[in-house]
Amino acid sequence: MTEFESNATGWSFAFLRTLAENGVTDIVVCPGSRSQSLALLAAEFADRGLLNLHVVLDERAAGFLALGMAIESSRPAVVVTTSGSSVANLHPAVMEAFHQGTPLILVTADRPESVRLRGGGQTTFHVGMFSVAVKGSFDVPPAATPTDAERSGSEIARDALTTALRDRGPVHVNPQFIEPLSSNVPSSVLDTVVPGDLPVIVRERVTAEIAAAAGVVVVAGLGAGARAEEWARALGAPLFAEVESGAHFGPHLVTDYRTVAVHSDFAAAVTTVVVVGRPTLARVIDPLCAREDVDVFVVQVGEGVPYRPTDRARLVDDLVVTGDGDAVSREWAIPWARRSRMALDARASDPAADVEGSLAADHAARSDFARREMEIQREPVTSDMLVRAVWDATWPHDRLVFGASSLIRVADSTLPGKPIRVHSNRGLAGIDGNIATAQGIASASRDAANPAGVTRLVIGDLAAAYDASSLALLAGPIQVIVGNNNGGRIFEGLEVAATANPEHFEAVMLTPQNVNFEGLASAYGIHYRRVETRGQLTSALTETAEPILVEVVLRNG
Repeated sequence: MTEFESNATGWSFAFLRTLAENGVTDIVVCPGSRSQSLALLAAEFADRGLLNLHVVLDERAAGFLALGMAIESSRPAVVVTTSGSSVANLHPAVMEAFHQGTPLILVTADRPESVRLRGGGQTTFHVGMFSVAVKGSFDVPPAATPTDAERSGSEIARDALTTALRDRGPVHVNPQFIEPLSSNVPSSVLDTVVPGDLPVIVRERVTAEIAAAAGVVVVAGLGAGARAEEWARALGAPLFAEVESGAHFGPHLVTDYRTVAVHSDFAAAVTTVVVVGRPTLARVIDPLCAREDVDVFVVQVGEGVPYRPTDRARLVDDLVVTGDGDAVSREWAIPWARRSRMALDARASDPAADVEGSLAADHAARSDFARREMEIQREPVTSDMLVRAVWDATWPHDRLVFGASSLIRVADSTLPGKPIRVHSNRGLAGIDGNIATAQGIASASRDAANPAGVTRLVIGDLAAAYDASSLALLAGPIQVIVGNNNGGRIFEGLEVAATANPEHFEAVMLTPQNVNFEGLASAYGIHYRRVETRGQLTSALTETAEPILVEVVLRNG
């Protein structure tokens, strides 16, 4: 071992070295004095290509940026903060990571335990701050010797990484640093670090066997992934896949599941519900699972609190399918999927292509065609039009992120199947951190081996205003698409809208805003487009070379 002049530097070097040599690739550093050894070494590691360094001023944004990177890469991202209130600002992202089942490693540099009860400046109680929202917590005392510092840093890094991967959630590491807080690190020491792969974590798994049969339905929620679609085909089952589930595609997809689930013929035939992940977007799933005559299997995906609609629901980790799903699907899944597609087509608002008009030889006919096309392009943008245009513009190499607004529900109930990567912070469905999360996803999706396309974030105006400071993080091809309907219109669909005093409802529920989004974009140095019509929307979605904020004025919600 190398003896460093600062035990804080010795601990930090061993900690970061162990993480880099075990497959961690991204570290988010927030400014601060107590954390200087970690921050300076992170910069050294980044210079040598050992880690990707992201420097963020706002700890709340930093937490969500790391969350986005971990979601996209399935690797724990590291967040480093100094002591004091900076630690508390990580809490929203920590809770979201816990409920999603996303691994994070939070390193909060602290003063020694001996001064916590002496009223020292910038000193509080980090340990326990995140309560049950972390899968593990390590309060690390100052090392007595340089050898102890390096040994501790390596052991804590290994234990924290193992816990984050095994238990699929955030882990809190709280190293207590004493002066000197940093010292020089010889280049020869840094040159010994060699990046490696993530360790393979073996978990105990519970498997359920289910036979393909009429009456089985598969529900895909947050974290389900493509295997939910594979199981639906193998079981011959209709697939109720939320738009952010990773399974919103395939021949068995029932987009109109809100209607189908309560259809008397369908409901009467259901015998088994297989839920993969955690459904969060529709109220029809809970009643279906709560029926006494229905067996429920929940395939958990590592979320902090698995979906458990009834005490009878059986939690499992994997499925084994038996029987002939193809034969079952012809009589069970396909008819309902076809019925759903027909209902979707009947409600579609997009104008049909006028092929004959475009080919007309007569001058008057061509003029009529041009006038109709102009009218179509001048149509005001609706929520349906917005999500459909974004969906059509997004390809498998792109990334699509939905914020917690009414727009994700519109998308979930109207968009046809398509195998693209869709993300959303549905663990707690909060409006905070959506821009930072999207940038984290964008950053992690782009590397030499996987040069992904554009990342599009579709977000409501309140959520955009709430996370406005994260516009400072935007880099690369990313579009922040703000559906501006002047407030939280999602509440108009709840029962409270019919009973509340209209003025009070407007003030404290809809909470209208008057944010100048063009001014915000200018302040953070990113491009801006204001969209009011179909034609403007189509044009704006093609601007993908640099970060852009697209404000879409929604005329009817």
